[in-house]
Amino acid sequence: MKRKVVFICGALRSGSSLTHLMLDHHPEIKNPGEFDFLFDQVADNGELPRIDSYHQWLALHRIFQSKQLSVDPLLSYADLTQSFIEQLSQPNSVLALNIHRGFDRIPFLCPDAKFIHLIRDPRDVAKSSIGMGWAGNVYYGIDHWLDTELAWKRLQAKILPEQYFELKFEDLILSPETVLKELCLFIAVPYSEKMFNYVDESTYSQPDPSLVRQWKTKLTIREVQYVESKAQKLMSELGYDASGYPLIFIGPIERFWLKVSNKLFKMKFAIKRYGFSLYCKERISRFLKLESLNNQARLMINKVDQQYLK
Repeated sequence: MKRKVVFICGALRSGSSLTHLMLDHHPEIKNPGEFDFLFDQVADNGELPRIDSYHQWLALHRIFQSKQLSVDPLLSYADLTQSFIEQLSQPNSVLALNIHRGFDRIPFLCPDAKFIHLIRDPRDVAKSSIGMGWAGNVYYGIDHWLDTELAWKRLQAKILPEQYFELKFEDLILSPETVLKELCLFIAVPYSEKMFNYVDESTYSQPDPSLVRQWKTKLTIREVQYVESKAQKLMSELGYDASGYPLIFIGPIERFWLKVSNKLFKMKFAIKRYGFSLYCKERISRFLKLESLNNQARLMINKVDQQYLK
């Protein structure tokens, strides 16, 4: 029997970790974190990967390895996905899984799922992406947010309105009890104050209003213009007001500088985190297609990344 699942769909740095902690502390919800590996290898047209290739890919996947799920080598891709869901499920609990990309692929394997669309102001997401080392400036830091929201629009066209719930990070922070009551109603579980007990078992504090609209003090006018020049249309559709600063045209010289500074920042960040030797080992082995050596480097990088998880 296929279990029904609730997927929390939101861009990285949109509050998915906080949402995960809140839901996982509800007595009737289990939310074990992020599970993009369930759908990352599914093609946009629904074509499933070769199962042997998927097994090899999972063997090097840091998040999959941390979940300690058993892999039945006899199962097809679709059946293996359901096996993972069964292993994660608990009696008398709703299973909720965080997904950060490719939402429109989910219905190929879980057509009856429910979805929570987690949204955050892209100007705050772009700034936060720099701190994670994913981008060297907000012009590129906004790209994964754009990809995520476009994937959501494609998913939205495939599902019914009653299958999804819109959740703004800002509303969750400023009115947590009200929002969580609405969320519980959508999931079909009673509201529980225990969802706030995550503060006793994690490094996260109670919802902090200072986390809302940080871009107003942390971004320069030019940085705000960089983000809005790329994201204004989607921002407006999602209910985020523009700053009022004029939109800008970015010429070829400035665009080149943004691209170079982005690459240099990410390189420096990676070298600082992994060390020059490991950084070079992974890059060179990947370029030369030395699979065994590259696999070793990636596993070592996974161990380093594990230390930085909050």
